[in-house]
Amino acid sequence: MACKVSLQSSLATLIAISVANSGNGSVQVAGRCIAYVRPATRIPSTLLHLVPMPAWEQRKLIMVAPLQRGFDLPAEKIIPGVYPVMMSNGIGAYHNEYKVKGPGVVTGRSGTIGNLQYVESAFWPHNTTLWVTKFYGNHPKFIYYLYEKIDLKRYKAGSGVPTLNRNDVHDTMVFFPASRKEQELISAVLTYLDDLITLHQRKRLSIRQRSPVWS
Repeated sequence: MACKVSLQSSLATLIAISVANSGNGSVQVAGRCIAYVRPATRIPSTLLHLVPMPAWEQRKLIMVAPLQRGFDLPAEKIIPGVYPVMMSNGIGAYHNEYKVKGPGVVTGRSGTIGNLQYVESAFWPHNTTLWVTKFYGNHPKFIYYLYEKIDLKRYKAGSGVPTLNRNDVHDTMVFFPASRKEQELISAVLTYLDDLITLHQRKRLSIRQRSPVWS
């Protein structure tokens, strides 16, 4: 995890500096968003105030992107198809029907708590999950990163199988940009960072598998 945060920090700073030097004002928006969504990331303060910024708002999460329990789907009733059945730990199966049109944001409700998933296509959110029912005009991928920042694991309850109570989450106050355009820029930069991190992690794993010295 520490390595991931360090890589995010370095990449974010390099992207912000290089785009700022090219004269693209959108990087200030991206820089501010990275500093917000990824607090550990270090962005030079001079990059965050070069252009005027749209207003940010503070609201309860239920007014931004509310959650709802998923739908029952016993294993014996799953009919093979093309629609992913999103469970608490990821895609559990593919069904011939869907309940929600994509894009969507899903998180574990029971068992695996706080495992966030962004789904591009239509999908079936299983009853072991919670899914965002409304985006209220907000950018879906930005909402994914917003929930990532919240760290839903801290809301888990139960001594046996941990569960996530959506009502506790809904009362959380969040600070976010009101501008859809800024949300899209934030999402684009963070998605790019995540893709780079994944690429480097795969390269590192490949090197370790080929050379015992790196194990």
